[in-house]
Amino acid sequence: MVIRANIAGWEINRVLIDSGSLADIIFVNAFDQMKLSRTKLQPSDSPLIHFRGKKIDALGKISLPVSFEGQENARTEYVTFDVVDLYYPYNSIFARGFANKFSVAIHMGYLCMTITIHGSQKKARNIERAIYKSQQNINSIDSSKNTKPEPLDMPKGKTDIKDQEEIKSVPLENAVPDRKVTIRDNQSKAEETELIESLARNKDVFTWLASNLKGVSKDIIQHSLNINPKMKPKKQCQRKMLEDRILAVKAKV
Repeated sequence: MVIRANIAGWEINRVLIDSGSLADIIFVNAFDQMKLSRTKLQPSDSPLIHFRGKKIDALGKISLPVSFEGQENARTEYVTFDVVDLYYPYNSIFARGFANKFSVAIHMGYLCMTITIHGSQKKARNIERAIYKSQQNINSIDSSKNTKPEPLDMPKGKTDIKDQEEIKSVPLENAVPDRKVTIRDNQSKAEETELIESLARNKDVFTWLASNLKGVSKDIIQHSLNINPKMKPKKQCQRKMLEDRILAVKAKV
């Protein structure tokens, strides 16, 4: 499936949608034509495997905004691309990272792709909390009386939703803004700065990709059964199923 997308403000044609690939890629010819500086590239975490099984080292990685639709109905997300110096008939490849960012549903039979827009649970809870605090008791209305119900008391004035938010997301690196951490929003400026600097110094402990998981020591997670090796094992009695279940299993097999 080949589409057109807006990457970093540039209208890019010949973009391949490859849901079977792990790496989102921009090829170096397109990268240079977009007039992006190679000095902004960050070191790549791991080499890439070419379709023919050949190992390729990327020039680096960079996080760029990807947009669809126009200004009135736009959806923009930052996607981390590997820049690859390789001749290929496409300018870019959108893989699983892109699909996860946009929560896309791909319909290959119709050659179309649906992009999902998520609602914010945090904003919904804040709005409900604001309404709940100012909501008055609701009195039952006697339908037998020809009286108009009194209007409910609505919140007076404006409710600042930002004042009620308890958490926020901040990037650890300006060069890779899509790698964010969630911190409390009610800290002082000094506390927030100190926390972000501490997280940035220890950013190597974060696992941004599944390939970053190196495993856990067996000394921490391994358990053993307390069995006496001198004891003679005993065979359990054979358990029989009901006749109707035996016939169902035989039919299934």
